[in-house]
Amino acid sequence: MLRVKTYVSLFAILSLPLSGPVMAGPSEGETVARQGVIRCGGNHFLRLSGAEAHTTFYVLRNYNSADSITIDRMIAFEADGSVLFDSNVSGLPPTTNGILGPTDNVLQPNQTAQFDSSAIVPSFLAQTDRPIQLEIRWSAADKVLILDVSLVRLGRQRDAATGAIQVERSRMLRECTSISLR
Repeated sequence: MLRVKTYVSLFAILSLPLSGPVMAGPSEGETVARQGVIRCGGNHFLRLSGAEAHTTFYVLRNYNSADSITIDRMIAFEADGSVLFDSNVSGLPPTTNGILGPTDNVLQPNQTAQFDSSAIVPSFLAQTDRPIQLEIRWSAADKVLILDVSLVRLGRQRDAATGAIQVERSRMLRECTSISLR
């Protein structure tokens, strides 16, 4: 019995230095940068005579546990390449979870923000204007794990008379693409 207590106590003492907080940071093989540009696809339209709405949510994740990432600019492009939205003109739209918005463009360590395409695109797009591309330019004070961005495209039933969004019909998740890292 004494031997078991000794081993347990010894294990507890030796494991104390390892019991600190787990910190996410760059490890060998991870992609790090001080700034970057990410591109995503997306859509924001009605179909079936307005009875179905297709929208996109953009999910931004900062996997760093000690470093912030600044969202410098967001630009949405229509299918023909013309600018549909520019945060340098309109300000950063508010996120659905309140993490980022017009007065706060810094994604703190371990934070996740979610943008709804309805905050970026002023109205449902005509067939000739879609699909869209969203460009996100970001930066950090030091080299950090790069900003992670994915899009979730939803198809939901919609009451054509009232515009009320109803049950979800489809969902698709896709990672966005880093097109520039420095």
